[in-house]
Amino acid sequence: MEGRIVVNDQASILRQSFKAPNGRVQEGRGGLPLGEAAAAGTSRPRACKSIAITSGKGGVGKSTMSISLAIALSSLKKKVCVVDADLGLANIHLLLGIAPKRNLSHIVNEECGLSEIISRGPGGIHIVPGASGIEGLANLDPLRLGLLQRKLMQLEQQYDFLIIDTGAGIGKTTTEFAAKADMGVVVVTPDPASLADAYAMVKVLLEKKISRLSVLLNMVGGADEGKETFDKLNTLVVKFLGRPLDLIGMVPADTQVSVLIKRQKMALIENPRSLFSIRIGNCARMLSGIRAMKKEGFFARLLFV
Repeated sequence: MEGRIVVNDQASILRQSFKAPNGRVQEGRGGLPLGEAAAAGTSRPRACKSIAITSGKGGVGKSTMSISLAIALSSLKKKVCVVDADLGLANIHLLLGIAPKRNLSHIVNEECGLSEIISRGPGGIHIVPGASGIEGLANLDPLRLGLLQRKLMQLEQQYDFLIIDTGAGIGKTTTEFAAKADMGVVVVTPDPASLADAYAMVKVLLEKKISRLSVLLNMVGGADEGKETFDKLNTLVVKFLGRPLDLIGMVPADTQVSVLIKRQKMALIENPRSLFSIRIGNCARMLSGIRAMKKEGFFARLLFV
C-alpha cells in the first residue's frame, strides 16, 4: 500500500476530513487537531508565514537549517510546523530520530487526514513527515500536487510559521513548493558547485515569480569568506537576472553540528550558546521582525571576524 500513489478525482480528494481522532500529539504517530476553524471550514485572518528552505544541490545543510530555524522560531514563542516537502527522499524524521507511522503518502492516498500524521519534534515544533523511496510521490502530476498544497493550507490556521523543507535541485515539485511560499530561502555554501547550483535555483524561482527570495550562507569559515560568497552570487543574479538578493545570515562551519546530527540531536538544543546557535537565532529574529542580538560574546566575535 505504501509503495503506491492512487489517482483520485478532485472532488473526492477535497472531501477528505481533517478532523483529528483525538486531542493529543503522539510521538511518531501524529494526531494533532487542526482546530475548530479548520475543521468547520471557517476562516480567520491569515497570519501564518510560509518559508521554503531550498538549495541548488544536496549536502549544503538545508534540512539542518530548516529544523534549526524552526526551533529558533519556536523559542521566540512562535507556533512552528516543519513540512518535509522532499516528497520522495524525506529525511527530517530521520534527523530527529522520529519514526512516524504515517506520512504525506498516506494523505495523497486518502488513507488518513492531515492531522493524523503530525508529530511533535524538539523545542516544541511540529513535523509533517514526507515519505522516502516512493517514486510516485516524488513525481506528482500537477493536479495532485496542487491538491496536496491545498490540504497543507489547512496548517495555516494553526501556526505562525510553516517551514517548508523542499528537495534539493530544480525539479518541478521542489520549485513549485518553493515558488508558492511567502518567502524562499536558498541555502548556499562557499563551495563553487553550491554557488553554481544556487544561481540555477534562483533563476528558476525568479522565473516563477516568487514574491521574496533570500540567501542563507552555511558552513562559512569567516566573515570575509561569507561576504565574498554572497557577493559572487548576488553580482551574477543582478547582472543576468536584474534583481538583487537579500542575505538573512551567515552560519559558521561547526564540526559539533555534524557530530550531533549523527546522534539525531540538534545544536540549538544541545549547545544553545554556540556561535552556530546564536547566528541561527538571529536569522529567526529577522524572520520574525525582531531586532537581532548584536552581542555574541568576545570569543565568538574573535573566531568569526
